[in-house]
Amino acid sequence: MKQFFLSLAVLSAFAFAQSPPAQTTQDYASGNRLIINGKPLFISGMNIAWHNFARDVGDAAINGTTFTNNYLKPIKEAGGNAVRWWLHTDAQVDPKMNMSTGAVTGIGTNTINNMRTVLDSAYKYGIVVSMCLFSFDLLQNDNNKSQDEMDRNYKFLTVPENLDSYITNALRPILEAIGSHPAIMAWEVFNEPEGMSTEHGWATQKIAHSNIMRFTSKIAGEVHRKTTKMATTGIHEYSSGELSRYTEAKLKAAGPDDDGYLDFYMVHHYPEYWGASGSPFKHPASYWGMDRPILIGEFPARSWGNGTGYTAGKANETAMTITAAFEYAYDNGYCGAMSWSMTEGNSAKFGNLSTTAPALTNLYNKHRNDIDISLASPASSSSTGSSSGSSSSSEGNTPILASDQMLIASSQKTYYNLKGEPLGAQKPTKPGVYIVKNTKTRQTKKEVVK
Repeated sequence: MKQFFLSLAVLSAFAFAQSPPAQTTQDYASGNRLIINGKPLFISGMNIAWHNFARDVGDAAINGTTFTNNYLKPIKEAGGNAVRWWLHTDAQVDPKMNMSTGAVTGIGTNTINNMRTVLDSAYKYGIVVSMCLFSFDLLQNDNNKSQDEMDRNYKFLTVPENLDSYITNALRPILEAIGSHPAIMAWEVFNEPEGMSTEHGWATQKIAHSNIMRFTSKIAGEVHRKTTKMATTGIHEYSSGELSRYTEAKLKAAGPDDDGYLDFYMVHHYPEYWGASGSPFKHPASYWGMDRPILIGEFPARSWGNGTGYTAGKANETAMTITAAFEYAYDNGYCGAMSWSMTEGNSAKFGNLSTTAPALTNLYNKHRNDIDISLASPASSSSTGSSSGSSSSSEGNTPILASDQMLIASSQKTYYNLKGEPLGAQKPTKPGVYIVKNTKTRQTKKEVVK
């Protein structure tokens, strides 16, 4: 029987304002938790991923009531705390671009309003949202794209000045308006950009991976400079070759951008393509040997194996119930799990909310203090420690933040406690773990005061 009941009292705590103030505390990732608005959370939820593919932003206004009732409220009622939402996607309607050059001239009249509408509602329901900007669909010849639009998108992705125009005329206005909204989990640059890579992509047109790296670095850098939120990207697969592309050093060099790094890795897994060797549900997070926490950002929303629509032997090799999948992610050092999806057309194969909801409820009933935003305790030096399989500890190893070798002049330092609350420029005297931010570059690191 479902033990989770949505409390009106809990909801009212989030509904005190129509639009909450911008978050001033600094989000970060540590061990197997994302620290959001000072609360360490295990991310437990689903991909929406869109209400109207590539058209949830643009000139048309979104129906906030429909969006809430279809996606946000059901996730909360099931016991989840997060959704993943695709925004520009393939740039069919947003951002606005010059058709011949691929330069970005602006955004839709309701782009920011639509984002704010969804985020305000998510905040009231205690849901955080991964804001996914683009997808490999930019170069996929579907969604009724013309060849001119395909060529425009190719130029958008490959001409450096066009990325600059996007940052200036689209991303920056968005981030300045709602970039630090407390309901944002992270700003996600791409969904599976490897799909449009010349190396092994599947999109209709392809680009060199160096363009993807430059794009990711520059957008992540802008997020870090303009907001208190984290940056990530949706990586296609669990393999050392793919994950290692996105290390801090490689991304910073690709921009180049000193702030162009990912705060955590969001990686996808579909069992019909990858056997046990490539499955996050067969290996703890530490197995991948990465320098950041890992969130399982896509996987089937239903149990998989014999009789679940997967015909390849690899799926049977990794057979697992959806409830066991969420439990494995929690128990083995991942910082979250989000199944695919609430709007998937092939639910017989991938599942939907009805097949994932019992898993969300089960995990909530077992670990509600790590999932429910209203119950999560503020971060402390011990609350973000690693559980079994985690790749880092909260105090001795904090790879999500800038290198401990980063030098910061005293006049450029601001200290924060692990809630993200500013403490000033003077080094604290009380023993503990603190965040140190370079006020000039906005880079951060952890510092232990003994």
